[in-house]
Amino acid sequence: MATYNDLAFEHYYLVKEKETSDITLLQTVMETSKCVLVLQIDEVDMTYWKKKDEPVFEIIEELTEEQVAEYDTLFEDEDEEAWDIEEPDYEFDDEEEPGDEELLDKDEE
Repeated sequence: MATYNDLAFEHYYLVKEKETSDITLLQTVMETSKCVLVLQIDEVDMTYWKKKDEPVFEIIEELTEEQVAEYDTLFEDEDEEAWDIEEPDYEFDDEEEPGDEELLDKDEE
């Protein structure tokens, strides 16, 4: 049976960690002498430590750099739109912008 030690450092893999689990995309991002830090790439990325000798049910395949780049482009537009921040339509002149002192005075009233 495969183990986390079989996953090469900084490579991407499609794996089933347990027989009943879904297929997930993993990357090893750090390693020590006995453990690896695994990045699970999903709707919400998550990192966790695994012992190198801990079994992995199945390493389905290693992704090529081209496949990883293609995967990234699938979600690139959604991520950029979600984080777009609109600039305000107005600007403060140095004299118009309330200073910290003015804000403190108003809070005390």
